[in-house]
Amino acid sequence: MTKIAFIAAAALAIAACARQETPNDSDSDALKAADAALTQAVTKGDLEKVASFYADDAVLMPTAEPLISGKAAIRDEWRHIFGIPGIQSESALKHIDVSRSGDMGYTRGIYTSRMAGPKGESLAEPGKWLSIWRKQTDGQWRIVAEIYNTDIMPPVHAPSTTEAH
Repeated sequence: MTKIAFIAAAALAIAACARQETPNDSDSDALKAADAALTQAVTKGDLEKVASFYADDAVLMPTAEPLISGKAAIRDEWRHIFGIPGIQSESALKHIDVSRSGDMGYTRGIYTSRMAGPKGESLAEPGKWLSIWRKQTDGQWRIVAEIYNTDIMPPVHAPSTTEAH
């Protein structure tokens, strides 16, 4: 091998390694699409679809509540949320990042939830969230840890229409 051919081959090998060290655009696009689909499911109040975005061993850290662990318990928490009278939620993704290995990522954004107050009045709760996602063996992104909290004191809302959690 000539000196120039060796240098060219070494440069290509280094470039290939560098590409493997940075996240693939398709990983970022897939995570962004998963986050958008979750947002749509929350907006529609689709409990089973929302629950499908969580890993079996996921944890949820909601405002003013203990840690919630496991997909079944997280489903119950969302059932409770969707049972709040007049609940509507809007969310906006503000940032996304994927690890260099392409198997972990996070999304963060802001939300506004609207609900009926104790006297039937409309209340609004602005807040923010952070979701940590892991790419599963089937290639799907699932949330492994999530936290959300309000920018104000949590409003007192009308009692939930579902059983207590």
